[in-house]
Amino acid sequence: MKNRKINIFAALTLGLIIAFAGCKKDDGGIRSSVVIKSVPVVSTNIDATGSQSIDLLNLATFSGKFKVSLYFPGATPPDKVDIVVRKNGSNANVKLLKKDVTTLPINLAVTAADIAALFGSAIALGDTYDFAPDLYVGVNKYEAFPALAGAVGNGAGPVAYPLFGDYARFAAICAYDPAIYQGDFVVQSDAWGDFVKGDIITLTKVSNTQFSFTHAYGVGKTPVVATVAANNSVSIPKSSVGSSWSYFTGVYAGAYVITAGAATSSFVSPCAQTLTLNLNYMVDAGTFGGGPYLLVLKKK
Repeated sequence: MKNRKINIFAALTLGLIIAFAGCKKDDGGIRSSVVIKSVPVVSTNIDATGSQSIDLLNLATFSGKFKVSLYFPGATPPDKVDIVVRKNGSNANVKLLKKDVTTLPINLAVTAADIAALFGSAIALGDTYDFAPDLYVGVNKYEAFPALAGAVGNGAGPVAYPLFGDYARFAAICAYDPAIYQGDFVVQSDAWGDFVKGDIITLTKVSNTQFSFTHAYGVGKTPVVATVAANNSVSIPKSSVGSSWSYFTGVYAGAYVITAGAATSSFVSPCAQTLTLNLNYMVDAGTFGGGPYLLVLKKK
């Protein structure tokens, strides 16, 4: 046993000698031959006083404001920056907004017309536009959105820093307009089967984020109130449509609807002027099976 311990110690010692034989005295955590270049940390943030998204129903009112600034005040700035914009997350589709900016911070504003002119096409529903700086330090350029496959943009490193903005994104949406969601809507389809295509359901404005309607087969026709969220999803809590369903009078008491399924499966589409409700149908005794059932309406 003693000899075995001695042999193990000798083997470990020899291994350490071999390992250190390839090292130099100037080697530390990072070899002296490795050159580290300092790249300033520049943050891009949306200004809350401007538009937060591009409303396709009100393009002329869009004014996207953002600020490009040093993340660490007093740090050495880049020699200059170019402000660029990327469309729909594609690094192959990047345009120059403002060239040779030498003073930071800088506040910028863009309109829908500016964006359309840059890309040579109209803004479409679902488009996203990301604004960020290309940095120039000496002879080196550090791109916000490098086209080279696998390359990392200059803002990718510090994205977890508090209040740091890699880029300012403006998305094209159709914002909810309560003026649209009132009046007569035509049934396009009803998976539950109460309505046929062409039937009319009238919506009434309750507030800037709510509308109501009555169900043709709810005895007493109690108004049901729907609420529209900022992402255009629609929710209806368990709501009475009347004392009973007219086709179940004397069989089941109570008549209710409730949105069900994924939160985004009930929604408004203001550009198309449609409403999609994913509903479960209920009575006091419980919920009818097989649901939820899609009801799709379009403004008349």
